[in-house]
Amino acid sequence: MVSDYESEVLDKRIFTSDWKLPDGKSLVWKKAVYKIDPALGNKQRMIFPEIQSLETGDVMVFHMKMKNDMQQHLRFIGDMKGIKSIFIDGKAIPGDHSNLPAGEYDLLLVYIHKQTHKEGIPFTIASALSGKVLPLLKFGLPEMGGQIELPAYGIGIVEFTVTNKQDGRPKPCRLYVYNEKGEPQYDDTCPDCFETFTCAGSAKLILPEGQYTYTIESGKEFVNAEGVFEIKNGKTVEINKVLGRFSNINFDGWYAADLHNHTTVEDTPLLMESENIHIAYVPWWWINPPMGRTSEKTLLDIEPRVKLPNNRFIDTRVGEDERWDATLMFFGMPEDIEIPNASWSSPPSVHFAKEFGAIDDVWVHLDHMFWWQTPAILASGELDSIEVLNNNFVHGGVNDTEAWGKQRDMGKYPHPYGNAEYQQDVYFKILNSGLRIPPAAGSAACVGGGPFGYNRVYAHVEGELTYEKWWQALREGKVFITNGPLLRTKANGQLPGHVFKADGKLSIATELELAARDNITEIQIIKNGEVIASISAKDWKSGKKLPDVEFDQSGWFLIRVLTDNAMSYRTALTGPYYVEIGENKSHINADDIKFFLNWAKEAAEQNIAPTEEERALFDNYSEETIAFWEELYGK
Repeated sequence: MVSDYESEVLDKRIFTSDWKLPDGKSLVWKKAVYKIDPALGNKQRMIFPEIQSLETGDVMVFHMKMKNDMQQHLRFIGDMKGIKSIFIDGKAIPGDHSNLPAGEYDLLLVYIHKQTHKEGIPFTIASALSGKVLPLLKFGLPEMGGQIELPAYGIGIVEFTVTNKQDGRPKPCRLYVYNEKGEPQYDDTCPDCFETFTCAGSAKLILPEGQYTYTIESGKEFVNAEGVFEIKNGKTVEINKVLGRFSNINFDGWYAADLHNHTTVEDTPLLMESENIHIAYVPWWWINPPMGRTSEKTLLDIEPRVKLPNNRFIDTRVGEDERWDATLMFFGMPEDIEIPNASWSSPPSVHFAKEFGAIDDVWVHLDHMFWWQTPAILASGELDSIEVLNNNFVHGGVNDTEAWGKQRDMGKYPHPYGNAEYQQDVYFKILNSGLRIPPAAGSAACVGGGPFGYNRVYAHVEGELTYEKWWQALREGKVFITNGPLLRTKANGQLPGHVFKADGKLSIATELELAARDNITEIQIIKNGEVIASISAKDWKSGKKLPDVEFDQSGWFLIRVLTDNAMSYRTALTGPYYVEIGENKSHINADDIKFFLNWAKEAAEQNIAPTEEERALFDNYSEETIAFWEELYGK
């Protein structure tokens, strides 16, 4: 037997051994740990003793979740002939479980003995994986029809209805529902992302008796709804909530994008409506060798750009190259592009940055600041935007790690928010090196972060929003990035990204509009990487203004706000304003350039390519990168 298998009867208070299905069909619940060994590759198979007793018409259902909770929920439906279908968050995908990444998975096995087939009736069961009770499958599969009747004892239903205060219509929204143990609960007919799920304005959950809490959110502009409820005596609980706005940022010409996600074509429109996101994408191809993902193109039957109501756009021709040295996204890829195969270690990511970046209208985007190839990608001259807020910033905390990238100085950037501060400082060092790259944001929903739209970049567009105008605004730096506060600023009447030019000293006055659900603690002016002024939100509300920003030589500045959210690092930053005085058009900090030079030299020692030819290619790129930073450092 390939896998280690240990089973145990689940919570007998909910699932008792004498439960019977109609016509005497029996239901068996077992929990196990399934270990995937990369050395076995495609020869690996799930083997369970129960399979030996399967007969024609019997059904087995597996519900898997990677132990580190950083991967999607996987559901397998099989019979005596083996795996029949694989679902990722409810959506069918090709392939089999042998393509899963190595690691340990929590596994729930459900064995339905001689299940009756009834065309057109949803097949529904409840699972208790990790103590949760939720509808496991509601796909209405024709070959599996039928419905399991759950006993009324100990089980009840909660129904949510959410409307928009402005027009009284159903309000797409995101829900967090927790039991007394703090474990998330779901409506499995809705797309979920870690601890939350999104509905179109109504949701229904099947839950065991007990006390529950809930929070309803919608984007960054609506007041949350929160509360508690109790499931008791099998009765249905009805919760009706109305969400009202505290801001209408689109009215002022600001529109948001989440520039890193792994959602589906089917789910993304609802997610965009719930979160008020206007620019999003669905991956066209995604290279990630450890997860078995290659350069194979998908979505070939979907038009390259999908326009939704309310001027929302989905780009379906975006590629992601996620490997050991960096993760890059390429927006607007041409249809006929050939995507070469790549291993985990070769070629270096800068190779694709230069190759695809040279194609007209392809936008190159870097998803974190700390990757080993960051100095090389910066030196390539092809980088168009960079995520300062990324999937290290999550709704319920901070992923306080640099993963397999360049590790931060823990003395300078300690826990719990060291990574958040480190990544911002790296961005400031990029600006101090004379490179003007607009900041962006992404959530990596729902693989490594999220939820969808949690980290976002707003760009300012004059007149009616179009896809092209939004990207042009990002290129010009007319942006702010946020995972909470809504921060709109002008400096001497100009939007972020503006370049002020002067022959001598220059004084710049700032004004801002600020709205947030979180309590804002501080508003800062950051000039050339240093906080030069700050005021409390309380003082700002009472009429106190930020001081003018003074320049006697070239430089840059931006505005940042901080909050006191107890769970996560919630912040917002404007795109930089630039000042050019005299012949030197940029502020250059030699120490910051040396920071990247040393980083490039350290990265050059990380050559793990498997062949001599591939190692030579890596070394050539390393030499080019070091030469770029050495030249910049010598100026």
